[in-house]
Amino acid sequence: MKNNVGVWILNVIMAGIDYTLAPIHIRERFSFTKSTLQVIYDNLMKNENVFGVVIISTCNRTELYLSCDEGFDINPFELLCDAADIDYEEYSNLHTLRNGNDVIRHLCELACGVKSQIWGEDQIITQVKNALELAREMNAVDSILEVMFRIAITSAKKVKSLLKLSSTESSIAYSAFKIIKSKRNVKKALVIGNGEIGRLMASILIENGYDTTMTLRSYRHGINIIPIGVKTVEYGKRYEKLKDCDVVISATLSPHFTLETDKIERMSCPCLFIDLAVPRDIDPRIKSLDNVELYDVDSIYAGEVDKNRAEQMARVKEIIDKYIFDYYRWYEYKKRLVSI
Repeated sequence: MKNNVGVWILNVIMAGIDYTLAPIHIRERFSFTKSTLQVIYDNLMKNENVFGVVIISTCNRTELYLSCDEGFDINPFELLCDAADIDYEEYSNLHTLRNGNDVIRHLCELACGVKSQIWGEDQIITQVKNALELAREMNAVDSILEVMFRIAITSAKKVKSLLKLSSTESSIAYSAFKIIKSKRNVKKALVIGNGEIGRLMASILIENGYDTTMTLRSYRHGINIIPIGVKTVEYGKRYEKLKDCDVVISATLSPHFTLETDKIERMSCPCLFIDLAVPRDIDPRIKSLDNVELYDVDSIYAGEVDKNRAEQMARVKEIIDKYIFDYYRWYEYKKRLVSI
């Protein structure tokens, strides 16, 4: 039902924890692997009042979106904690709760990258798309969330096509490169991880003249994509490779540390470590070693500012308003069909 212009009654709720509310050591508790997400989806869908579920889990945030039975009122963050076996009371003051019209507006803005630590970040639209695809695999998406997420993704593509929210270097990898570039005598790099971020990082380094090596796991299924010019080394030999590098960048989905302090404190190692993962890849105790610098995603993002944000944000809202209207036009049509 529409109660006034631009505001509809819709029982969709979401709750999330993000970088504005919690530091990385807390957020990484809510960063889930695909297998863990499968269990969480199964647990959430057992609730007969929940019709649809989508979970967005990135280095900056974890958000739970629910489409619920009319009149059903629940805090999604409490459900998320229960499903993930996390003590809700311990983190109850570290989340944001939204419902109805606020949910779709937040999701559209999120997909556009205007709620990322790096203004206009490009990777978030893919992360939103991947979240929807996984929810589909889990048979957890109803039409309400399916269309809402598709509308958000489409609106983000439109914003990206019309506006230049930031430079083309709007990703965590480019921000990490700025740090590397600012250091003297850094010529050789080791990238741990062959995922999307690892490949992007290696490509940036090669393009800028750095001698770059990437780790590969011998048992990984499928084809490993290696950027042109990048050398490779077995993941199991990463510690041996440290002595030949000036900087190490780790970007994996591993639930365990890829580099442990106890294994490198007595060996020659680089002075610069950059951790692009959540949960963190690199043992944070490494920064206690002599002459060692360690950056994680929070310290990398710190200080990212764009003076034109207010003006750009007004234009973003103008663009996504049309898509939000389209969503509710579909929703009203759907309700009329059901009532016939």
